[in-house]
Amino acid sequence: MKRNLEFKNDENAAATELGYVFTFLLGLLLLSLYSIWAWDIENATRERWSEVALTENVERVGNAIERADAVARINLNATYSENIELLSVEQTSANVIIILDEESLTIVHPNFKENFEYKITSAAPTSHVGELNIKGESSIWVHLSNGIVEISDKPAN
Repeated sequence: MKRNLEFKNDENAAATELGYVFTFLLGLLLLSLYSIWAWDIENATRERWSEVALTENVERVGNAIERADAVARINLNATYSENIELLSVEQTSANVIIILDEESLTIVHPNFKENFEYKITSAAPTSHVGELNIKGESSIWVHLSNGIVEISDKPAN
């Protein structure tokens, strides 16, 4: 029994396979674009929340410094301590520094171009000092003692 084999130039199957490949690649492209878009939204939201938290933190600590100054206006030799709860900020590998000087309270965060600043009224005869790394801190202390207002990560002794 002899078989008669004939080969045909049938390109229908090849076209279907190419359609599958291009459909797969299109799906992969769209999924990749969606992933990048979702990642960008997540980062923007995290950055916005961190900015709000840092603004609130500088205002909370600044208000506590103003209260310490108010105590000093009544009695310069008084002692005063206040614990301020900080809002959580995205943890980075870099340090977040809070600096207190005679004119302002400043939070320096490496992910933001602008520093977060609170201007102190300086209506009391006190000195303001302190620099603190607040990375990972949940609260800080404001102390008034001997006419000096300072920030610390520890309660008064």
